[in-house]
Amino acid sequence: MNRFFDITGINSRELLPQEIVSRGYSADIAYFELLEPLRFKSDIAGGTITLSIGFLSDLASIPAMAAWFMTSDSPKIAAGAWIHDYLYANRGEIPVWTDSGWIQAKLTRAQCDAVLAYEAMPDLMASKVQQVTVYQTLRRFGNQWPQNGFTERFTG
Repeated sequence: MNRFFDITGINSRELLPQEIVSRGYSADIAYFELLEPLRFKSDIAGGTITLSIGFLSDLASIPAMAAWFMTSDSPKIAAGAWIHDYLYANRGEIPVWTDSGWIQAKLTRAQCDAVLAYEAMPDLMASKVQQVTVYQTLRRFGNQWPQNGFTERFTG
Protein backbone atom coordinates (compact mmCIF):
# COMPACT_ATOMS: atom_id res chain seq x y z
CA MET A 1 0.00 0.00 0.00
CA ASN A 2 1.26 3.48 -0.79
CA ARG A 3 0.27 5.40 2.33
CA PHE A 4 2.34 8.43 1.26
CA PHE A 5 0.61 9.53 -1.92
CA ASP A 6 1.00 12.27 -4.53
CA ILE A 7 4.68 12.63 -3.61
CA THR A 8 8.02 11.11 -4.52
CA GLY A 9 9.87 12.78 -1.66
CA ILE A 10 9.51 15.29 1.16
CA ASN A 11 9.99 18.92 0.13
CA SER A 12 11.44 20.69 3.16
CA ARG A 13 14.21 23.03 4.19
CA GLU A 14 16.57 22.88 7.13
CA LEU A 15 16.41 25.97 9.32
CA LEU A 16 19.58 27.83 10.24
CA PRO A 17 20.36 28.05 13.98
CA GLN A 18 19.32 31.71 14.27
CA GLU A 19 15.93 30.89 12.70
CA ILE A 20 15.45 27.97 15.09
CA VAL A 21 16.17 30.22 18.10
CA SER A 22 13.91 32.99 16.76
CA ARG A 23 11.05 30.45 16.75
CA GLY A 24 11.69 29.56 20.39
CA TYR A 25 13.51 26.25 19.97
CA SER A 26 16.99 25.11 20.97
CA ALA A 27 19.56 25.25 18.19
CA ASP A 28 21.15 22.07 19.56
CA ILE A 29 19.15 19.95 17.12
CA ALA A 30 18.22 20.46 13.48
CA TYR A 31 14.70 21.51 12.53
CA PHE A 32 13.10 21.21 9.12
CA GLU A 33 10.15 23.13 7.68
CA LEU A 34 7.65 21.48 5.35
CA LEU A 35 7.39 23.32 2.03
CA GLU A 36 4.53 21.27 0.52
CA PRO A 37 1.57 19.57 2.17
CA LEU A 38 2.18 15.97 3.17
CA ARG A 39 -0.69 13.47 3.13
CA PHE A 40 -0.66 10.02 4.68
CA LYS A 41 -3.34 7.32 4.72
CA SER A 42 -3.69 5.78 8.17
CA ASP A 43 -5.93 2.89 9.11
CA ILE A 44 -5.16 3.56 12.78
CA ALA A 45 -6.30 7.21 12.52
CA GLY A 46 -9.21 6.22 10.29
CA GLY A 47 -8.40 8.27 7.20
CA THR A 48 -5.94 10.70 5.65
CA ILE A 49 -3.67 12.79 7.86
CA THR A 50 -2.58 16.07 6.26
CA LEU A 51 0.39 18.14 7.37
CA SER A 52 0.32 21.76 6.24
CA ILE A 53 3.07 23.85 4.71
CA GLY A 54 5.20 25.34 7.49
CA PHE A 55 4.99 22.41 9.92
CA LEU A 56 8.29 21.95 11.77
CA SER A 57 9.95 18.62 12.52
CA ASP A 58 13.23 17.48 13.99
CA LEU A 59 12.66 14.21 12.08
CA ALA A 60 13.37 11.06 14.05
CA SER A 61 14.83 11.78 17.47
CA ILE A 62 16.83 8.59 17.71
CA PRO A 63 18.36 8.08 21.18
CA ALA A 64 22.17 8.00 21.08
CA MET A 65 22.19 4.40 22.27
CA ALA A 66 20.18 3.37 19.18
CA ALA A 67 21.95 5.51 16.56
CA TRP A 68 24.00 2.51 15.46
CA PHE A 69 20.74 0.84 14.45
CA MET A 70 19.09 3.64 12.47
CA THR A 71 19.95 7.30 11.88
CA SER A 72 17.35 10.07 12.09
CA ASP A 73 17.64 10.77 8.37
CA SER A 74 17.35 7.14 7.27
CA PRO A 75 14.92 6.89 4.34
CA LYS A 76 13.27 4.01 6.21
CA ILE A 77 12.00 6.37 8.93
CA ALA A 78 12.40 10.06 7.93
CA ALA A 79 9.12 10.53 6.03
CA GLY A 80 7.25 8.73 8.79
CA ALA A 81 8.91 10.93 11.40
CA TRP A 82 7.06 13.93 9.95
CA ILE A 83 3.74 12.19 10.61
CA HIS A 84 4.82 11.02 14.08
CA ASP A 85 6.01 14.50 15.07
CA TYR A 86 2.67 15.93 13.94
CA LEU A 87 0.77 13.34 15.97
CA TYR A 88 2.89 14.00 19.08
CA ALA A 89 2.68 17.80 18.64
CA ASN A 90 -1.11 17.47 18.76
CA ARG A 91 -1.19 14.75 21.47
CA GLY A 92 -2.98 12.51 18.98
CA GLU A 93 -5.95 14.85 18.51
CA ILE A 94 -5.98 15.61 14.79
CA PRO A 95 -8.40 16.23 11.92
CA VAL A 96 -8.59 13.28 9.53
CA TRP A 97 -10.18 13.18 6.07
CA THR A 98 -12.49 10.21 5.48
CA ASP A 99 -14.85 9.24 2.66
CA SER A 100 -17.59 10.97 4.68
CA GLY A 101 -15.64 14.18 5.29
CA TRP A 102 -13.53 15.51 8.15
CA ILE A 103 -13.56 13.83 11.56
CA GLN A 104 -11.60 14.58 14.72
CA ALA A 105 -9.42 11.58 15.62
CA LYS A 106 -8.13 11.06 19.14
CA LEU A 107 -5.19 8.65 19.15
CA THR A 108 -3.35 7.37 22.19
CA ARG A 109 0.41 7.71 22.43
CA ALA A 110 0.74 3.98 21.67
CA GLN A 111 -1.40 4.41 18.54
CA CYS A 112 0.76 7.35 17.41
CA ASP A 113 3.86 5.18 17.85
CA ALA A 114 2.17 2.39 15.88
CA VAL A 115 1.37 4.76 12.99
CA LEU A 116 5.10 5.35 12.56
CA ALA A 117 6.38 1.84 13.19
CA TYR A 118 3.65 -0.31 11.67
CA GLU A 119 2.10 1.89 8.98
CA ALA A 120 4.74 4.37 7.76
CA MET A 121 7.89 2.28 8.13
CA PRO A 122 6.64 -0.75 6.14
CA ASP A 123 5.73 1.66 3.35
CA LEU A 124 9.31 2.99 3.56
CA MET A 125 10.76 -0.52 3.20
CA ALA A 126 11.91 -0.92 6.81
CA SER A 127 12.42 -4.48 7.98
CA LYS A 128 10.14 -6.04 10.58
CA VAL A 129 13.04 -5.96 13.06
CA GLN A 130 13.47 -2.21 12.45
CA GLN A 131 9.73 -1.62 12.88
CA VAL A 132 9.52 -3.52 16.17
CA THR A 133 12.71 -1.94 17.52
CA VAL A 134 11.50 1.59 16.72
CA TYR A 135 8.09 0.89 18.26
CA GLN A 136 9.56 -0.54 21.47
CA THR A 137 12.09 2.32 21.69
CA LEU A 138 9.31 4.89 21.31
CA ARG A 139 7.19 3.15 23.92
CA ARG A 140 10.04 3.20 26.46
CA PHE A 141 11.83 6.46 25.67
CA GLY A 142 9.47 8.66 23.60
CA ASN A 143 8.25 11.97 25.00
CA GLN A 144 5.81 11.38 27.83
CA TRP A 145 2.39 12.99 27.54
CA PRO A 146 1.04 14.78 30.63
CA GLN A 147 -1.92 12.40 31.03
CA ASN A 148 0.27 9.28 30.80
CA GLY A 149 2.09 7.79 33.74
CA PHE A 150 5.35 5.86 33.80
CA THR A 151 3.59 2.50 33.51
CA GLU A 152 2.07 3.55 30.16
CA ARG A 153 5.53 3.13 28.66
CA PHE A 154 5.39 -0.62 29.29
CA THR A 155 1.94 -1.31 27.86
CA GLY A 156 0.79 -1.47 24.26
